[in-house]
Amino acid sequence: MTTTADHTPSRNCYLRGCRQQACIDASTRYTKRLRVEHQRGHYRMTDATPTRQHIAHLMAAGWTQRQIAHASGVEAASIHQIYTGHQEKTANWRAAAILNVQVTQPPADPRRVDATGTRRRLQALRVIGHRRYDLAAALSITADRIKHITNGHTKHVTPAEAATIARLYRRLSTVPGPSQQTATIARNKGWHGPLDWDDIDDPNCKPEKAAPYKPADKYKRDNDRTREIEHLYLLGESVPFIAKQLGGNEKYIGDQLTEIIRKREKRAQQERAAKAALEAAA
Repeated sequence: MTTTADHTPSRNCYLRGCRQQACIDASTRYTKRLRVEHQRGHYRMTDATPTRQHIAHLMAAGWTQRQIAHASGVEAASIHQIYTGHQEKTANWRAAAILNVQVTQPPADPRRVDATGTRRRLQALRVIGHRRYDLAAALSITADRIKHITNGHTKHVTPAEAATIARLYRRLSTVPGPSQQTATIARNKGWHGPLDWDDIDDPNCKPEKAAPYKPADKYKRDNDRTREIEHLYLLGESVPFIAKQLGGNEKYIGDQLTEIIRKREKRAQQERAAKAALEAAA
C-alpha cells in the first residue's frame, strides 16, 4: 500500500495493490467511464492485425523496430509484442501512431549499417566451401545470425559485425573451405564468389560474368598468370584446381588471389572516395 505524503491517487496505483479510498474511487471512476464508452460504441482497443502488417511492411523496407518506435512515439517493447503476435489487440492511439509512419526509406541509424557488403562476403565464403557453423565459430556469433544475414533477411548490421566479418573475409577469401556440398548449394542459390564483385559494398554493383576459360597461348601468357588465375577463380574453380590447371603450387595461387582481391578493394575505395568528392562539390 502506498503511504507517502505525496501520494497521487490513481487507478494504476489501485492496480498495484493500493487500497486507499482515493485510489479505489479513481479506479471506480475509470471503470464507469469505460462502461459508458462501450455502451456508446467507443472502444479504446482495436484489432492489432493491421498494425502488425504495417510493421512488417516497414521492416521489409529496411526499418528496424527501434526506428519504428522512435518515429511513432510507441515503446519498442510494444512494437515487438505487436509484431510477434503476442498482442492480439492494441490501444487505438498506439495503432494510429504506428500506422501513421510512412513506408519510405528508413532514417539513418548510426548504430546500423547497410548489410549488402556483409551479406555478399558471407555468401562468397559459402561459395568457396566455408560452412555456416564454422563461420559462426570463427566470428563468435550464432549460426542463425549468419543464416539471417546470408539469406538477406537482415537488411542492416552493426558496424562491429560488418568490420568483424570483413576481417574474416580478407583472411578466408582465398582459402578453400572444407565442404564441396556447401559450395554447390551456394552456387545453386545464385550466390557469387569473392572475385565476382568489383565493389562488394556497393548495392548497385552487378556481379561479373566470366566467359568460358580458354588457356592462353604460351607466348601471350603474362609471367605471373594473373589474368588466368582471376578468370578461373571467377568461374568458381578452387585453388587446388587452378594450381593443377596452370602447373603452379597452391600457395602461389593463393598469394596471387589475395593480391587481386586487395587491388580490387583498393580500387573500389578510391572510386567511392572520388564519387563522394564529386557529390560534395556539386
